[in-house]
This record gives sequence, structure tokens and C-alpha cells, in this order.
Amino acid sequence: MEWFHFALGALGLGFVIAAGITPRIVEYVETQTIDAPVGNVYDAIRFQRDLMRWSAWPSTTGTDCRVENSDGEIGARTVFLDKKGRQFGFQEVTRLERDRGIEFTLESKGPPHKPTLNLYLAPLEDKRTQVILHFVNDISPPFHVFLRSFGVVRWTRDMHRKDLDGLKRFCEPPHETYTGIPVRTEVT
Repeated sequence: MEWFHFALGALGLGFVIAAGITPRIVEYVETQTIDAPVGNVYDAIRFQRDLMRWSAWPSTTGTDCRVENSDGEIGARTVFLDKKGRQFGFQEVTRLERDRGIEFTLESKGPPHKPTLNLYLAPLEDKRTQVILHFVNDISPPFHVFLRSFGVVRWTRDMHRKDLDGLKRFCEPPHETYTGIPVRTEVT
């Protein structure tokens, strides 16, 4: 029985050490160049009804979303719904800078964390746009160890990469949703 207590103590000490050395802040940057004018890309991001058409989130997670408040304005929310139609989180537009950037904060059930997503836009030659995705999440201890250990951080980053690919498909001809459904040819 002594070996059990020793093993349990060693495991506890290992977790305390891991919690102390594991970064609690998750931060990364991803970029995408889109062959579309900056105004079109800006609108595709700020209007939540369009964002949910190019985002990987609904189809990848099998969940649904609805838009609340004035779409395309500060305070607009995309509410995330589980398979039974119950709300489990949302993302909210917290900053808009015409043709330059959009900021979202996210809230969801689960461990305490404070994620912020910024999408910065830079017009390029030939009516192209560079999109710079900057994600920061401050995850409360000890949950930061679990989220990193179980691949949630990696999954989130992969989801953001898919989102940028979806935004490109949505804004460039032939203008498709993330799942490949054609959309109107004039994206606003």
C-alpha cells in the first residue's frame, strides 16, 4: 500500500510541476491571401450570417448557430447551439475597423478561459487582401495543462486554419461555403 501512496504523491508532484511550467497563454498567428478586394473580405467576416457559411465550425462540430443583435455591427453575436438546440457559447464582435480589422471575444461552457480573435486585413495589389488571424487565449490553471495535453489547443489552431481556407473559398470565385455549396457571385 505504501507504493500506492508514493505513486500517488509522485503523480501529484508531477502535475504541480507540469502546471507550473506549462504556459497558460495560447497565442498564434495564421495568414491567408485572398484574391478579393478588402471590402468584400471585411464584410464576409463582420456579417455573422456569412461567417457561419465559410467557417469550419458548424460542419466540423455538427452544431448549429444563430445570429443575435444587429448583424455586421459591434455587439453582433453568433450563438453556438448543441444538437438539442441549447446554447453553449457565443462569439461577439467587439471591435470593427472598416476594411482593417475585426475583433471577436468568445465565451463557452467549460474551463475558465478568455479567448480573443482578431482578424487584421491588409489590401494588396490587384485587389487582393491579406488576412492575419491573431488568436490569444488565457486559460486558467490547472485547466491549461489538460487543454494542451488532450490536443484542444492544436484542434483550435487547425480549426482556425480551416476557417481561413473557408473564407478564401467564400470570397473568391466560384464563391462557395465551407462545405462547397455555391453562394451568390457578388459577395458583400
